[in-house]
Amino acid sequence: MKKNMAIEFYEFSPIEGISDEALLKAVKKAQYSFFRKQDGFIGCEILKSGKNWVSISYWKNVEVARRTLDEFLNHSSSLPFVQMISPSSERRLYMRRKMSSKK
Repeated sequence: MKKNMAIEFYEFSPIEGISDEALLKAVKKAQYSFFRKQDGFIGCEILKSGKNWVSISYWKNVEVARRTLDEFLNHSSSLPFVQMISPSSERRLYMRRKMSSKK
């Protein structure tokens, strides 16, 4: 992976009563209908611990990631996912890789 690519950390929790299966279905819809079609999108991982979820997305650069977020929030595929998330739980951070180590 490129050294200067952007890594987006998005922490969120679903509103009470949303099942893991429903949330993952909404995430998959967004992935297939929107993110995979975006220039600059490299990949994504979804992690969960208890009620906390984290999406780690890899982008060509921070500017592309931020611009794509604005477009996503206005895209029809985002509505199911956005409606499932507790707004007070959201936290987003963009970082650039400075070093990587593999076995």
